[in-house]
Amino acid sequence: MLTYKHFVWDFDGMLFDSYPHTTRAILRALADGGRTADPEEMYWDLRVSIGYMRRKYQLTELENQAFYKYERELDVEPITVPYKGIPELLARIKAEGGQNYLLTNRDHYAGIYLEKYGMADSFTEVVDTTYGFPAKPDPTGMQYLQKKYGFDGDAMMLGDRELDITAGIGGGADGCFFDEFHRVTETQAKYIVHSIKELEALIFGDEKEGKSID
Repeated sequence: MLTYKHFVWDFDGMLFDSYPHTTRAILRALADGGRTADPEEMYWDLRVSIGYMRRKYQLTELENQAFYKYERELDVEPITVPYKGIPELLARIKAEGGQNYLLTNRDHYAGIYLEKYGMADSFTEVVDTTYGFPAKPDPTGMQYLQKKYGFDGDAMMLGDRELDITAGIGGGADGCFFDEFHRVTETQAKYIVHSIKELEALIFGDEKEGKSID
């Protein structure tokens, strides 16, 4: 049985293992301008946020343009793919009467990825940057979903960064932090999971696997 009715998902690092691809794209963009960066450091900078990366490396407009060009090369290695089990998990949530939403700081390319991997039909709505809302952690996008779909203590925000959790809480949802690498020491999230298996157990009420951090 579903533990919540509404599930609001982040894209990067939650639904899709996208950071290796994004790291390649920004390193290539920097190289075009004669700059270099440590790949591992860049990877973790991107996991904070793309905005954080832009500020840290003081990207020029040309570097930004090149980054987005390379990042949108969907079929260039390393390819951005959904985490194993995620498409099936989303479909099961929908089949059992739940609602999935995407709340992302990406533009319309998030929807293109969902279509590519046959996941789009599992979502009730995809809220991306084309809606014009401020980026997470601002809760405006989440509050839009809350008002439209009537969240009332029955929503969960799922993401791999604290900014996702902050946005979710600001829109009336409990937070679930996907801590793939066991790096989180402090979070506002109600739950923390380290694998898609743990996440599925939490969503469907298997208390032996799902872990609250209350």
